[in-house]
Amino acid sequence: MMYLKHFMLATLMMGCSHALWADNPPVVLRDDVLTLPQAVVVEGDNISHFRNVVLTQGSSGSFAITASEPGSLATVDSVEVLREADRVDVLAKGFRSACVSIEAEAVSYHSGEFMVAIPESAPTSDVCIAQAIEFYVIATLPTQGMASGDYTVNVNGVKTDFTL
Repeated sequence: MMYLKHFMLATLMMGCSHALWADNPPVVLRDDVLTLPQAVVVEGDNISHFRNVVLTQGSSGSFAITASEPGSLATVDSVEVLREADRVDVLAKGFRSACVSIEAEAVSYHSGEFMVAIPESAPTSDVCIAQAIEFYVIATLPTQGMASGDYTVNVNGVKTDFTL
């Protein structure tokens, strides 16, 4: 069972995107139960996506996951770093099924590596036309104030290096 630190990171990651909070209601703690509509968990190089995450607060005040549904991340084929003045963006391209949409990305940074998670929505139907639709996502990396040097960005498992 995962503990609060993993989901606190995930909640903070998901909160990095204004679009996410604009589309979802606030998270509510009621009767010692906290339900998150979705969460991204980063452990090392692994990125996981979950939906309907239920955290239950124990008597000590810590939370434990008591329920969740697996989510899915978009299949990314290529990643390109775009630099303009003081801004660093990442362009991720891939294909998605006609039955899902691309959701708001989550961005985090730790020890020289940016992690970008691009989740897919739940399928809209059990039956889907086998049609691949190209998508692209541009995510801004929080590089302001960072030292010059070499960095890595990992988007759903596809990595590339860049220099500030």
